[in-house]
Amino acid sequence: MAQVLSNRTAVRDGWHNMCTDLCYWQDTFWLLHARASAHTSPDGLVVLHRSADLRRWDEVAVFRTPNDARDATLVATDDELFVYVIDSHFELEASGRERQIADTYVFVSDDGYRWSAPAKAYERNYWLWRVRVHDGIFYSPEKGGELLSSPDGREWTFVSRIADDGMSPQERQELRQVEHRMTPNFNEADVIFRPDGELWCVSRTKREPGHHSLLYISKPPYEEWSSVDLGRLIHCPALCESGGKVYLAGRSDSSVPWIAQHSPPGNTAIFLLDRDGVTPVFALPSSGDAAYPGLVSIEEDRLIISYYSQHAYLSGVIEGEKRSLHHIERWGALRRSAPPPDYPLELSYFKNGPADVYVAEINVAAEGAELSF
Repeated sequence: MAQVLSNRTAVRDGWHNMCTDLCYWQDTFWLLHARASAHTSPDGLVVLHRSADLRRWDEVAVFRTPNDARDATLVATDDELFVYVIDSHFELEASGRERQIADTYVFVSDDGYRWSAPAKAYERNYWLWRVRVHDGIFYSPEKGGELLSSPDGREWTFVSRIADDGMSPQERQELRQVEHRMTPNFNEADVIFRPDGELWCVSRTKREPGHHSLLYISKPPYEEWSSVDLGRLIHCPALCESGGKVYLAGRSDSSVPWIAQHSPPGNTAIFLLDRDGVTPVFALPSSGDAAYPGLVSIEEDRLIISYYSQHAYLSGVIEGEKRSLHHIERWGALRRSAPPPDYPLELSYFKNGPADVYVAEINVAAEGAELSF
């Protein structure tokens, strides 16, 4: 059984705060998230906070891109902190269909306060979902299913195709001009390097039925990949090693039977990952639009997870916040004047209501300990 040592609200300001990431750098915790009027609104920006104790968080930087800034990730080296931000907008095709266009921007700092101007990290429609550093080299399993690498986090090159899409290089290049989603077998993803150099990559998928996530495995030089069906829906995966084990956090299907635990299981879950599959560890309180975690460990068998959720509002704990809020009204006007493709005009509370950011500490080796929450 896992023991929750603490679970605190880090951000509660009435906005739709979402898509978090977390790292530990220069003896300080750094928390990143997007702040927008609604989940699908075009006015997102990315906010960075810092804390020495996981209790008090100070806002230290705000990142903007030319359009909608979202889905940011943190990466730390010994002397620099990197923030990668996705800039999103929609373009109209000749057929009349609107496509979501993405560009990845990178910001760099040596102190967490003073940041470089935004610079494009790679080509159009390469969505660098997660970025990790291994032996001084940056790696990213970008959202279209390719592994990229960089010697400095700024200039990126192609390493290999993780997920086969059945297309020729020319067909793939043409599709890249209008789409970042290349195959139903790959989407949001994270990677982790094992002690023997083997590389594991967990990806959300759009495969039917069930949208089960896949574990992709590759050995150096990471040009050939095999895959394992994890048998569960796990969105927005985040990977972390602690105590020699690999943990996987992400959004899970809360209707699927879960292990017994003292608090009601929500849709933000932590699993133990090995080459054969996943084992449930703990599901945090969360519901509605939720999850998109950051996951770190600075002490053996203890995880620190950031995530976002609407459960405080949907459960009625914060009943007063269900009234019409100014940013929801503004987003409603935006949608009526220029709605995104394939979205109904009526407002959905689950996507447009307030969402808070949480940070929890979890002891994953609490066998025999008195459980608490």
